[in-house]
Amino acid sequence: MSPPALVGRDRELRTALHVLRSAAGPAGVLIVGAPGVGKTRLGEEIVAALSSVTGTEEGRPPGRSGACSARPVQRLSPAAVTRSVQRLLRPGSVRPRTVWVDDAHLLSVQAVECLRELTHQREHKVLLAMNSAEGHARLQSLWKDQRLARLELGPLDVLSTRRLTSALFGDRLTQPGVVRLAAMSNGNPLLLRELVQAALAQNLIAPDGRRWRLGGGMPVSNSLRELVARKLAGLPDGDRRALELIALAEPARLDVLERIVSADTLLGLEDAGAVVVSDPRIEPVTASARSVTVAHPYVGQVLRQDAGPLRRRHYLRIWAQGAPRENLTPAERVRLAQWHLDVGDLPEQGLLRDGVRCALLDHDVPAAIRLSAAAWDGHPTSRAAELHARALFAGGAIDDLHAFVEKVAADRPEHLHRLLPIQARAFLFEGRQERADSIAQRLTGTQRSAFAALSAAFRGRFAEALDHARSVLRDPASSCRAESALLAMGSLGRMGRPHDALKLYEDLRGCGPGDEPCCFFEADAVEEAHALARLYAGRLDEAEGILLREYRTAVRNNRLGVDARRGLTLGVVLLERGRVREALSYFSFTPAYQVGWQPWHIRAAIHTTIAAHCLPGAWHDRSADLPDDVAKGPYAAELAVARAWQAHRRGDQEQARLLLHTAVDAALEAGSHGDAVVVLHETARLGLPAHPAVGEELPVQGGYLRSRLNYARAVDSGDAKLLGEVCETLADAGAHLYAAEGHAELARLHRRAGKNRAATASAVQARTLLRDCGDVSTPALHFLDDPAGLSARERTVARLAAQGLTDKEIAHRLVVSPRTVSNTLYRVYQKVGASDRRHLRRLLSL
Repeated sequence: MSPPALVGRDRELRTALHVLRSAAGPAGVLIVGAPGVGKTRLGEEIVAALSSVTGTEEGRPPGRSGACSARPVQRLSPAAVTRSVQRLLRPGSVRPRTVWVDDAHLLSVQAVECLRELTHQREHKVLLAMNSAEGHARLQSLWKDQRLARLELGPLDVLSTRRLTSALFGDRLTQPGVVRLAAMSNGNPLLLRELVQAALAQNLIAPDGRRWRLGGGMPVSNSLRELVARKLAGLPDGDRRALELIALAEPARLDVLERIVSADTLLGLEDAGAVVVSDPRIEPVTASARSVTVAHPYVGQVLRQDAGPLRRRHYLRIWAQGAPRENLTPAERVRLAQWHLDVGDLPEQGLLRDGVRCALLDHDVPAAIRLSAAAWDGHPTSRAAELHARALFAGGAIDDLHAFVEKVAADRPEHLHRLLPIQARAFLFEGRQERADSIAQRLTGTQRSAFAALSAAFRGRFAEALDHARSVLRDPASSCRAESALLAMGSLGRMGRPHDALKLYEDLRGCGPGDEPCCFFEADAVEEAHALARLYAGRLDEAEGILLREYRTAVRNNRLGVDARRGLTLGVVLLERGRVREALSYFSFTPAYQVGWQPWHIRAAIHTTIAAHCLPGAWHDRSADLPDDVAKGPYAAELAVARAWQAHRRGDQEQARLLLHTAVDAALEAGSHGDAVVVLHETARLGLPAHPAVGEELPVQGGYLRSRLNYARAVDSGDAKLLGEVCETLADAGAHLYAAEGHAELARLHRRAGKNRAATASAVQARTLLRDCGDVSTPALHFLDDPAGLSARERTVARLAAQGLTDKEIAHRLVVSPRTVSNTLYRVYQKVGASDRRHLRRLLSL
């Protein structure tokens, strides 16, 4: 298994390279951490980065002799340190170098003293890696004396562990498998590698089309068994039995454990580091709801797997006696219902229903599907059928849902009416709107109005969706109020009415899904809608904060699908703020991560394309395949923008203009004035002719949307004063890329007016704003410091020429003659001082 790229250690790598390449400061770096956290890998990456510039001891390094940036790297085993370092301590014996020692906790006392003397001389640099609990005291004192910079490596965070897990399988393992393996490894890369190798050896990884799927078994190997044995060594039998009980009941409520397990046993497990009690500062809970889990996830998995059927049943009786049903937390209801299934019992109908409901509300879709299937098999009521259909829909298992509906229609047709709202939504999410509408004809009351609102939103008719949603909201007894309120809030944003959406947020937050999870509505989707309303209102920093919190919560709680949806919306906000590369990481899911719902994949492809075209040319390959069948859907405006960026990149200005102008017409016809403003702004960003609607007073709320509209007006009319006001508003809102582009256009307007000092000030302001955006490259920013003031056509020709296109190819794309292109390019060379296309490319990149 070839090692993937280094994951989750970027900050530590940068810090180490800065220290080792600097002549001043500490004499080296000490990497400290528990076994298996990746100390050796980080050290090797540091050495590789140093060697790529300096060479190794065997090679001839470039650069001046003795310069810190030209130090060769010398690898030493712990046994060879004493003799080699003594040779380095001789004056003038060798040129300065970097000494790399792994497993430094194995060094002898004499070797440690030699290293201390080497760091005292500060002629050579030192890179050491050691286990945190085993290092020599004299060696550890080096960082206390500030001779070495200490890098403390802990376990990888959740996201980094998942990225590493996915990378080990070439990004082809499905996300449930990625999450399971990452959780079992607890952020330890060495343990993760052992788990992956064990899963492969046991044939637990099976092909699933172009992807791989992890089976339900537990990856086990001799080394993993030894790990568990070491973790449990020394535990008395009573403590081990209590740990088995905790593993089966996870998350085990503390107050229940205190009733059925002795205090001495619980204290002993905590002292041994075998269990962890939830921290109310991280997860605020009532005192009675604090939970206990096995400290290491993999140990808990092994304990659960090794518990025999009789012992599982015995522990279940003990736990049921100590935890009365009426006092169970939602997580306990889910776990208890599954525990019954694990021992071969069919839980009573009420417990199964409670378990499904709680699992859906907590986004634990696999548990919801399992429990609802058991409920249908054991208690085939209409309520059980509805719960199982909801669970399948929540998991994106649309084919399984359709098969289940057909089975119910054949075997229990009297229950079919409870499944129609869910089946109609499933067809809608698949893009089969005619089929969805035919089923919806059989719905009645607010169920029909709620589906009409959803269907209208999926067609991009947000004003119509708002009307239907309001009819549902007028009925206080409707079970669809939460879903319709959420749709109304989203529609208001797309219509350019974010202030009205924010007012509705208070009602939406209080409405909630109640005790019954709606098919489409998610309790925490309220905050996502809230963040989008703040985005449209120009409060971008607040929107980012809300979504970042929701995204991290979804990741921490392993809410598959929800993390992707929250991350996608977070990426949209980051793109609006100008942090394009960061936004792209939230749009570009691995090929194996299938969220399950088509709309999110479409939207991810659209924003991936837009983000990639805001970065330098090499990033354009990250563009995604755009769909052809959603031109009139909810993402029609966004799709038009993405395609326009592609066309503009190819040099097809007319196609880009046609796409955007058509999108403006469609948005205005549908009453989606917010979308119309966005497309008008994007038209100006690409330097295309403005749509006639740019001069109209569109009914949008808030200074942010109005400033985006005024951007398009100012660029079209050449109004420098208006553009200056727009730049200030955009910068205050946190849209730094938009503001920088505005200042770039303002600099050109000032130059044309002969106001060179004002032009220089605007260019400086643009560069200041771009510091927060990274290496972005958009049409408005090209030739930012151009004193001659290229026209829009000249900038277009220059950009295409810099891409390597010939005069004939440029002429074909711009529908002009090759001679016109040649003359335009000659004027560009004269104005910017370029000698050829290669020189022009360098100037463009600046």
